Amino acid sequence: MWVIQFDKFGPPEVLHLATMEPPTAGAGQILLQVAAAGANPVDFKVRSGSIQQWKPVTLPHVLGLDVAGTVTAVGSGVTRFKRGDRVVATVADGGYAEFAVADETACAHLPANFDFALAAALPCSALTGVQLIEEGIRPKKGQTVLITGATGPVGRFAVMAAVALGVDVVAAVRPAYFDEARKLGAKEVVALEADEIAKLSFDYVVDTVGGPAVAKLCRDLPPECPVMTITAVPIDPTSSTVPPTIFRYHADGARLAQLVDAVAYGAITMPIGHRL
Repeated sequence: MWVIQFDKFGPPEVLHLATMEPPTAGAGQILLQVAAAGANPVDFKVRSGSIQQWKPVTLPHVLGLDVAGTVTAVGSGVTRFKRGDRVVATVADGGYAEFAVADETACAHLPANFDFALAAALPCSALTGVQLIEEGIRPKKGQTVLITGATGPVGRFAVMAAVALGVDVVAAVRPAYFDEARKLGAKEVVALEADEIAKLSFDYVVDTVGGPAVAKLCRDLPPECPVMTITAVPIDPTSSTVPPTIFRYHADGARLAQLVDAVAYGAITMPIGHRL
């Protein structure tokens, strides 16, 4: 099968076409013919070698964590999927290929008219967003959370999850995205570059941006306000009385199925950044 791989760490130009034997579905796994693969920030970090210390890979390596396509074979013990099913899945790696293997528990069915490219954009971003809220900070109804980058691919799903729990959202975005943040359900909107937001208070900070802009927003947080981030862009730890906690998402086919339904029925939108 054709794959897109890299043999050395570096810029996008190190990616190239190659061939290898297709994988086979083991126990509890499905094999799918890939119709679309999602490109995530973690992909370019792996390709550049910048996160080799915590996500090591051996070379040559095939990138890709998010795929959508059609089931071509199932391993022993698989009961929820069969040949011909349209699915979206989180894979361990190797999504930039004609075929990929995924655990049954990391897959979700796709409606007949659901765009494969849109589906492939969902798993990492959407699951990270909802898990940040539901499993990371676990807010109670009536509390307030500041979400930075609230209109981004992760942030918009964090907003959706928070609003669904009855949590008030303060969205920190660039001014061009103020209206979109309100449409997503944010109660208050502030500029990401704001020097201070002393008039607003919140119980949690969920960060998808990182860096100096977020450090400014967190400058006067009370000690009991935790900061949870997904970005590798450092937040100056001296900017807040609470050091940020890094959150990592995990595969969850059942929750992914609910997110597919939310997109299919228009409860949340997921713009595609670019199609290749």
